[in-house]
Amino acid sequence: MAKMEDGLLHTACGTPNYVAPEVLKDRGYDGTSSDIWSCGVILFVLMAGYLPFDELSLIGLYKKIWEAFFSCPSWFSSGAMNLIKRILDPNPLTV
Repeated sequence: MAKMEDGLLHTACGTPNYVAPEVLKDRGYDGTSSDIWSCGVILFVLMAGYLPFDELSLIGLYKKIWEAFFSCPSWFSSGAMNLIKRILDPNPLTV
């Protein structure tokens, strides 16, 4: 992956369903933050058994990712829901 002088990554890569919103913006992204997003997607899949972001069209999928439009199943505990929602926050600078 190519790092530019701004210290950010500028090469978009990854499986579409797991890609972080900041990667889609094509303005550079922090690799660690985008990896945390992808881990959040994996955690969701392990707990729910399906992807949080899934759509037939790539444009529709990216729109859902961009907006972090997903819902947790009713069997998720409130703690699990809060954790997933914090990890899948479309703003990587949110603490």
